Amino acid sequence: MPDMEITCAECGTSFPFTEREQDYYRERNLSHPKRCKACRDARRANFGGGGGRGAGGGEREKFEITCDQCGKTDKVPFKPTAGRPVLCSECFSAQRSMRQM
Repeated sequence: MPDMEITCAECGTSFPFTEREQDYYRERNLSHPKRCKACRDARRANFGGGGGRGAGGGEREKFEITCDQCGKTDKVPFKPTAGRPVLCSECFSAQRSMRQM
């Protein structure tokens, strides 16, 4: 299978999709990339560094909350949803350990 030239959906430049890369994507049942490497890397950096695997994206945004269980203020790595209880890290850990028993 020969190398392919793909046009980046983000910046419009063409980039090579090598035979070796095609094999890798096919083995893992992945679709062809839509963005060039530079645009993929920039996109990952904007979304927190690729899931916290040390990909260099920086700190994840934290949101200040008041724990619904103990009233203590804390920061969580997600935006709280109105009407849903939110716990500080201590109460969350305590509740989690109780569930595992």
